[in-house]
Amino acid sequence: MQIDMDHITKIIAEVAEEEIMPRWRKLADGDVMEKTPGDLVTVADIEAEIKLTARLTDVLPGSHVVGEEAVAKNSDVLNLLNEKDPVWIVDPVDGTRNFAKGDSVFGSMVALVHKGEILACWIHDPARKRTAVAELGSGAELAGKPLYVPKASQLQHMTVSLNENHRRWLEERAIDGLGPIPRMAIRYGAVAHDYISLAAGEFHCAQYRRLMPWDHAAGVLLHREAGGFDKMIGSQTPYAPKVYNEDCLLLTPNEEVWEEARRFLNPGSDSYHA
Repeated sequence: MQIDMDHITKIIAEVAEEEIMPRWRKLADGDVMEKTPGDLVTVADIEAEIKLTARLTDVLPGSHVVGEEAVAKNSDVLNLLNEKDPVWIVDPVDGTRNFAKGDSVFGSMVALVHKGEILACWIHDPARKRTAVAELGSGAELAGKPLYVPKASQLQHMTVSLNENHRRWLEERAIDGLGPIPRMAIRYGAVAHDYISLAAGEFHCAQYRRLMPWDHAAGVLLHREAGGFDKMIGSQTPYAPKVYNEDCLLLTPNEEVWEEARRFLNPGSDSYHA
């Protein structure tokens, strides 16, 4: 399956300029809604996904789109991930809460998947006009420059990204003889930026419990192609682009560090800590 990576990058950037950036810091009261209590969506999310759906399926006839906003309206859309046709997984505005507040930490995430394999990904940062891209077997880059996960072997010298509850829980366990706690990265509410930072080596490990495919398919491939390693803690299998209800994703610089990180980040547990 031949995909013009630069052409898709251009499409995503154009949609961001047409539907997302003109609304940034200019949202009216009626432009921000709740899909469920506390789960925001804006008119920018909706309109960007509509336009991306049309343009991406036009580029690849016969393909389908699994978009966050489409799934919010009809969960059956997720079944497309099990079909034989290529699927674009789309998060039009990752970090919607930040976007709605006027913060600059948000992004657009797109992954191309075929028969359960992630073939290509794009993470676009509209506020900074940069895009991270990766194609299976071809490496990863950000704004045209290669991305490399740094070599690392000692967890205590690494920087780890965890959710706030997990971080507090781990710090409390330190008094039980857990040993030195690694440096903790700050999460700013947009996994798109987490994955760019992870692939660029700004932090070394990350663990995620909320695993909707539009949040992780693109980022996992970016991290893999930058040289990183990932595996699910419960099933002990590499991440796949699907919905996980009872598992947790751990990403590390390499396979050797993965088991150490699993034990350290989830002390006293045979599986994982949420």
